[in-house]
Amino acid sequence: MAHGISPARHWAVTALEAVCTQGASLDSLAGDSGAFAAMSPRDRALARAIAGTALRRKGQIDAVLARFLRTPLPQKASLAQAILRCAAAEILFLRSPAYAVVNDAVTLAGRNRQSRPFKKLVNALLRTLVRTGEDALKAIPQTVNIPAWLRESWAQHWGGAAVEDAASLLVESPPVDLTLFDDAARIRESLGGTLLGPQTLRIAAAARPRGAVPEWPGFAQGAWQVQDAAAALPAMILAPRPGEAIADLCAAPGGKSAQMLAAGATVTCVERSRSRLRRLEDNMRRLGFAPELVCADARTWQPPQPLDAVLLDAPCTATGVFRRHPDVLVNKSPEQVQSMAAKQFALMRAAARLLRPGGRLVYCVCSAQPEEGEAIAAQALAQLPLQPLAIMPERAVYGREFIRGHALRIPPGAWAGKGGLDAFYMAMFVRTKA
Repeated sequence: MAHGISPARHWAVTALEAVCTQGASLDSLAGDSGAFAAMSPRDRALARAIAGTALRRKGQIDAVLARFLRTPLPQKASLAQAILRCAAAEILFLRSPAYAVVNDAVTLAGRNRQSRPFKKLVNALLRTLVRTGEDALKAIPQTVNIPAWLRESWAQHWGGAAVEDAASLLVESPPVDLTLFDDAARIRESLGGTLLGPQTLRIAAAARPRGAVPEWPGFAQGAWQVQDAAAALPAMILAPRPGEAIADLCAAPGGKSAQMLAAGATVTCVERSRSRLRRLEDNMRRLGFAPELVCADARTWQPPQPLDAVLLDAPCTATGVFRRHPDVLVNKSPEQVQSMAAKQFALMRAAARLLRPGGRLVYCVCSAQPEEGEAIAAQALAQLPLQPLAIMPERAVYGREFIRGHALRIPPGAWAGKGGLDAFYMAMFVRTKA
């Protein structure tokens, strides 16, 4: 860290550049960064706020900065661009003291060889931004914060209103959703929030308990886990029964496995990444569950006996989790959608092979792209020994409005005004005798 510069600002700039140039995620950067851990809780919160706001408002910030730039910054100016974006996030949206933001930005630009040629530009542009940035911002709609290729895709498939709603959710702090494994009334009394269903508690961002999540009442005792309300639905619609043999493919971090174990099923967690499997094991230990853990590629793994059910939460572009992970809006591309779809169908083929006749399969992705959801389900019905299995509305609880026969589709922008839901696709199938 450069001496005299706010550690929060220094970390935010470094992290933002890594997200925009290397495809990193903010969560992984915070988890792997000794500099982040060494900061005070206050500085860590500010660092995440700066970097998060720069990502959530990236379209608006870039549009404002472009109005004051005679020519676009060259590609080699990625650090200077990160400095400008973070400073603009503070000036325009976080209302930080402008003089401190500008001074730190200029100092940081001058102390790095890559950004030093742009030091005077950073100084001049930010001082102009302080004077006239808010006026320029008024003419720029929030929808520009969603990349053009996603705006076009979502408008085509889900309608213009969905894009508007998604844009409004993107700039909000999302609520914290918990899946409960203990007495719901008691947990709600200790944490606050609103029960969406018997096992799902939503805590508004403004009403979060003090301290980090692991410090909240009940966490250490395994009374609950953090899990977006949408992500809790696949295990709910699968409706695991006591004693059933179920595989959770691509299981980490294990939230859905925990739900199925709590219902009394015998669950095998299959995960190809050893490090992710270790994190899953840590989560299970805290929650008091002991599933069978298998480090293997789900496309080739074979259980000793055919299974009663399989839950496949397939790897995807994760465009549906933009509310909590705005870095996906920077890191994903249309090309990745196509490459992920091929992997998803290969996993579907493997999942169908694991089932006994009459066994159930739930396929799900946290993607807003139909190529990764609806198209994969249609391909599975056309090519695999599977038939559609209707989703019972009572199992979906708060997700009933999104059921379409054997599928449940949460579009981007869902529940705008109520804190939102991750965009998700899930579908249920039954294995035929063929």
